[in-house]
Amino acid sequence: MEWHYPSIEVGRLAIEEKGKFRAEGEVTVRKESLRGTVDLGITPALLEFLTAPVVKEVFPREKNGYLWTTGHLWGTIEEPQLDLSARIMEAIREHPTAMLKLFFRQIGQSLRHAFGRD
Repeated sequence: MEWHYPSIEVGRLAIEEKGKFRAEGEVTVRKESLRGTVDLGITPALLEFLTAPVVKEVFPREKNGYLWTTGHLWGTIEEPQLDLSARIMEAIREHPTAMLKLFFRQIGQSLRHAFGRD
């Protein structure tokens, strides 16, 4: 971490919850704004709600049990933004079967909830 008033630069950042995700990258905080680049690794089990083509397009690399993508961070400390959601939605639009899978998953969850099997 380096402090160059009014900015703080965090390099070689690594955050992990074993078996779920790992984030590695660099972040700069200037007053209330954020910017940076983060490599995000997520376990395949947490991405099962997406179809294989979407996962391969958005998370093209595999390492240490995680599927990886690079994301760009911006926003504020209170509302950080990562460009991952937009890329996932774009990939879903390109692979319509992913939308069907999400639709049927939502119906299944609704039925389980309605019949008290949550």
